Amino acid sequence: MRSSLRMGPLALTAPAAVAFLLFLAAPLAAFFVFSFLTALPFSVSGPLTIDSYREAVTSSLNGILARNSLIVGLLSACATVGVALPVAYWIRYRAGRWAVPVLFLITATMFASYLVRVYAWRTILGRNGVVNQALDALGLIERPLDFLIFSRFAITVALVHIFLPYVILVLYAGLRPLTPALLDSAQDLGANAFMRWRRVVLPLVAAPAVTAFFFVFILSASDYVTPQFLGGTGSVMLGVRIQDSFKATGNWPEGAAISFLMLAAFVVLYGLTALGLRTARLDRIRWGS
Repeated sequence: MRSSLRMGPLALTAPAAVAFLLFLAAPLAAFFVFSFLTALPFSVSGPLTIDSYREAVTSSLNGILARNSLIVGLLSACATVGVALPVAYWIRYRAGRWAVPVLFLITATMFASYLVRVYAWRTILGRNGVVNQALDALGLIERPLDFLIFSRFAITVALVHIFLPYVILVLYAGLRPLTPALLDSAQDLGANAFMRWRRVVLPLVAAPAVTAFFFVFILSASDYVTPQFLGGTGSVMLGVRIQDSFKATGNWPEGAAISFLMLAAFVVLYGLTALGLRTARLDRIRWGS
């Protein structure tokens, strides 16, 4: 009876495989085919062509938008990881009995609506927002600070706020295997605070930190909602262009082509970073450092 209820490996993985094919592989395949078709208003037809890719690569506007996406993605990723790492370190090694309540509060913020947080920052950073009113009340400014809203700064601040809880949890999980006893042992062996950080903490948290960095970078660089609410005309990103291609102009092949070019760029960057991490680890092993 028991043997008849056993399920083989294929049966166990079938639901996940079907979900992967339906919700990821199939949409990507459709987008890939669309990118080579001829554009019609809100439709596609034959014959196959690479005009969409040629236009996407040679367009000066796409170059400007790609630069904006790269800058916002890098700023958001660097700021998020830079803030999350010391917070995760504090929760793991310094928070004590406060660790669980703090983690609960961080997790609770993840349930807030994406749009609510974007609108909140629009209220905070606006010309008549909380920041400008506070600075004016203190007599520090004579006119509202216009750069706070409708700029890359506003987009970056909002994206950091949105992704920060996820990154804190990822880095905290990466620090969990590193018990305080290991840090105490390194200190007993003569390692100062900097050496403990470089030789013990950093190698262990490098992989989670890189994963969190690319998580924020990819989602920030491809975002299209936040730039529309907090970005100005000079901070439009490729995500907005892709959305306009599908919803405003109806040029589906163009939007699909830009999407796949962005995906290819992300894959190349991730591959180079992974190769760099592997090379660094080999060098440390080779030189015994």
